[in-house]
Amino acid sequence: MAKRSRRREQRDEEKVKLSAQESRAQIQFLIQFFKPYKLQVAFALFLLLITSGIGILFPKLTGMLLDVMLGNSQFISLGGPTIEITRFGIGSTIFGLLIWQSVIRYFSSMLMVRITENSIASLRTKVYSHILRLSMGFFGERRVGELSSRISSDLTQVQETFNITVIELIRQIIFLIAGVIFLMLISVKLTVIILATLPFLIIAGILFGKKVRQFSTKTQDALAESATIVEETLQGITSVKSFANEKYEINRYNSALLKTVSLAIRGARIRSAFVSFIMFALFGGIAGVILYAGTLVQSGEMTIGQLTSFMMYAMFVGGSLGSFAELFGQVQKTLGSAVRIQEILKEKPEIEIEETTETRLRSVVLNEVNFSYPSRSDMPVLKSISLTIAPGERVAFVGESGAGKSTVASIIQRFYEPQSGEILYDGISSKELSIQDVRQNIGTVPQDIVLFGGTIGENIRYGKLGATDDEVWRAAELANAANFIKQFPEGLNTLVGDRGVKLSGGQRQRVAIARTILKNPPILILDEATSSLDAESEYLIQEALERLMHGRTTIIIAHRLSTVRRCDTIFVFSNGKIIESGSPLELMSNPQSHYARLAAYQFLQPAEAVENE
Repeated sequence: MAKRSRRREQRDEEKVKLSAQESRAQIQFLIQFFKPYKLQVAFALFLLLITSGIGILFPKLTGMLLDVMLGNSQFISLGGPTIEITRFGIGSTIFGLLIWQSVIRYFSSMLMVRITENSIASLRTKVYSHILRLSMGFFGERRVGELSSRISSDLTQVQETFNITVIELIRQIIFLIAGVIFLMLISVKLTVIILATLPFLIIAGILFGKKVRQFSTKTQDALAESATIVEETLQGITSVKSFANEKYEINRYNSALLKTVSLAIRGARIRSAFVSFIMFALFGGIAGVILYAGTLVQSGEMTIGQLTSFMMYAMFVGGSLGSFAELFGQVQKTLGSAVRIQEILKEKPEIEIEETTETRLRSVVLNEVNFSYPSRSDMPVLKSISLTIAPGERVAFVGESGAGKSTVASIIQRFYEPQSGEILYDGISSKELSIQDVRQNIGTVPQDIVLFGGTIGENIRYGKLGATDDEVWRAAELANAANFIKQFPEGLNTLVGDRGVKLSGGQRQRVAIARTILKNPPILILDEATSSLDAESEYLIQEALERLMHGRTTIIIAHRLSTVRRCDTIFVFSNGKIIESGSPLELMSNPQSHYARLAAYQFLQPAEAVENE
């Protein structure tokens, strides 16, 4: 386990390093979701340019105002006669520009927020729809909490960056460029001194940025791991409380959080060191400039107003450079999140969402099917499986746990594709049919019923989304579910709770049967659908299943052999192979058959079974 964990960490580090070399590609990946709004983005940036331009005028106007107040006359030429600037004129100009800046900035910010929210919503939809189209093999290797974290925290990071950080970064770039230009216009000598520090700051920014990206990506991964623990614990809260493992789960979550905090602190330490370095280098340079500027004022080369303007522009430039560390840190975190999002989007989907046809499939044939799970490719699960299920036939898969029964059912539903062999539906190769067409013709009633957290009606209607209330009630009646549904005051509008916890096991199974009845599939798979129930519930469910199975091709996966006595054919599985098949009577007539021995163990009393051993 430790070796696998180290190997995974090494792979993650390699991905982080690779993503650092492909920053441009990651940025382009994120920007593509803004392309539908390119005209609005251009207008928002134009407004941002105006507000930033207004802001960059304030140091100049402040210096002019100070000179006027000190008795130094200021003049302006507008292409005609030269006009002397008064204290009132400068003050009213500054006040008017403040009003315009506030109004324009409000509208530009709101426009950018609207664009970002819509763009990130498109990205969320793309990621979510892509995840739903991925294969079961993908979900077998990923935890639900991790995927939820990708859609929530990672995309929230991207959202916040484009809502706030990118706008602020553009504004600071404008301030930096315009600030340097105005500094040059006021005094080239002083500007050269300030700009001498820039190469060191740029080199430091590149080096620190790489480190920030690595820690940001690791922090996002650790956060996803802690979210996974929360999701798994809440989903299995009954088991947690049953085993009194609250303290264990709290410690497990706390350990994951401590790892997240440790990585976040290490990343923050790097960003803080960068900011401190920039502040020291830049403002240390400004302090030196002030000392030199004092001599220029004494010699008459500069006025007090010009010095004030220069220092304000220097503060603009210093503030911009100082903010770049934090802003670039946020951008690096976003690119780290983009790495993980792209990892998911690069996974090849098993299906493309498309309209299903009206094809009705009724028979299934497996020819020499071999299969291993993607995560355990060195362990064969199915070995040369061949079987034929005729239209309308009722067959059973029996055998010990882990023999391959449920895996064959998954293969038939095309949750997985076999490494070799062939699957035929009504004589048509599975490769010639879309996955959706196959699954549209198959209905399942599993042992572990999972209901959605909505109403009973919504869960039944999941089998046919456009069904009317009359159709839903008809399905509920056929599933022997109508009576208990009518006992609830809200009827079909009764909330079932998360995963259906407000209903009993028998009630959940009858809702699942009603859902399958509404789907009306020609092929049916029942996976221990009547296990672990009281006698009355089992009777009601068995009666509903008999109605459901009537006229359909049915596959029953059973451990309790009493449920398969009315099957046409029984396939006996052992160690990934079909070791025998035949009707119940044929298999029982041979005392040496594996099926007969299984039946003897189940139908004998425990003491008798021990004596026979």
